Amino acid sequence: MTQLNSDTCYIFTDTETTGLDINFSQIIQVGSLLTDEDLVVEKEHNLFSKLLPWVVPSPEAFLIHKKIECLNEESPSHYEMMLKLREDWLSWSSEKNPIFITYNGHRFDEELFRRQFYWCLLPPYITNTGGATRLDLMYTFQILANFFPDSLVIPKNNENEISLKLTDWAEANNISSLNAHDAVADCYLMVNLCRLVAERAPQAWNASLRGSSKDGNLRLIQSEPFAMIGEVIRKKKFTYPVTFCGQNQKMQNEVAVADLYFDPDALNELSDPELLEQISTAGTGIRKVRINRSLPLINSLEVPSIHDTLDIPFEQLEERAIKIRNNTQLQTRISELLTNNQIQYPPPKFVEQAVYTGFPSREDELWMERFHSTPWEERHKLIEGFEDSRYRELAERLICTNSVDGISDHSLQKYNSFLTQRFSEKGPWLNIDRTLTKIGEMLEVEDDQENKEVLHELQKKLKKITF
Repeated sequence: MTQLNSDTCYIFTDTETTGLDINFSQIIQVGSLLTDEDLVVEKEHNLFSKLLPWVVPSPEAFLIHKKIECLNEESPSHYEMMLKLREDWLSWSSEKNPIFITYNGHRFDEELFRRQFYWCLLPPYITNTGGATRLDLMYTFQILANFFPDSLVIPKNNENEISLKLTDWAEANNISSLNAHDAVADCYLMVNLCRLVAERAPQAWNASLRGSSKDGNLRLIQSEPFAMIGEVIRKKKFTYPVTFCGQNQKMQNEVAVADLYFDPDALNELSDPELLEQISTAGTGIRKVRINRSLPLINSLEVPSIHDTLDIPFEQLEERAIKIRNNTQLQTRISELLTNNQIQYPPPKFVEQAVYTGFPSREDELWMERFHSTPWEERHKLIEGFEDSRYRELAERLICTNSVDGISDHSLQKYNSFLTQRFSEKGPWLNIDRTLTKIGEMLEVEDDQENKEVLHELQKKLKKITF
């Protein structure tokens, strides 16, 4: 097994949630495992939360994980769960630099963590700050499927299509997935699979570890003679030889890579609008990638039997990569086009979506610390002390959810109006009427007794809500 520096540890983490919308779903269970650099488990936690008062759960999600414990009012609050999660992660990594490992986490779990720390007036960035880096194991499996097909058993269906489901990878490699869709159990699946990867495909494991940081990804992209991207899209394999060709100077996480299957001489002849079209259109000679998240990326020299993988000779690709690397004028043009043509997104409509609209001021950071250390019955006095309206709204919501002692009638009226909106109005969230109708339809066709019990518990919970 590859040895890391002794100051490195791994934190595997997974969630179960009320639904799939990263902005309006709630985490109801978090499982995390701390391992040493040899993937030996040292600590674990299994954290639960009761349902937030305004969240209407997806019945489809609950039929998968069956976590009806969150419907119990005696369960810990969401705020308590998120405080404990942060406390444990910081404690586990106090003396080592952690690599946070998830499965499909960069699109889902990580986004949930950031938003829900923010909802609780806690710093949202933990997994990529203070020496921490993050690895999405799903991209490691894409590297394996494309470049190391004999290292692990690659799960496929009868049409020879590749599965990227964690449970399929576990079962294909004789790892029991009996308790899958439990956050802690899924963490153990990840640990056991990582042990196999580190043992049988150390090149892929090392590439994934390097790619856990944006600097590591950038070095991989710039590595000589060239890098390989190996993707699995719609269950099909796709590989590309690439090298660095530009970087957005306003948003340096955005990098352009040249696909070396395209003649680099042709890029020089393009006008700026034509070059921009190459950058913006899929399947052309230039691709945009985000280096602040995992990529299915590896140096070409680390790929066994690399010549069997390529569509044109290795030496020709190496020559093309040298041309791109030496063409600083082309790199400058591409960098300027990336910098000057950023997509402008509309401002978020709801506070839950606004985690990325700006960092808190130093004053608001200090006020958050004061908020958390103040008794609940006194926190209402701190609401107006926040400079940023986002934090005033979130603070008011936290107080109304956890302790209404001392809160003003005006704040309670606002909170009740907010609940009414979420329960009855149409929006990007689920409302009660549509969800009860859906549950009724599902009960009519459901044969499994356990599933029926889950649906009945959800139905009972939603029918209790009055507004």
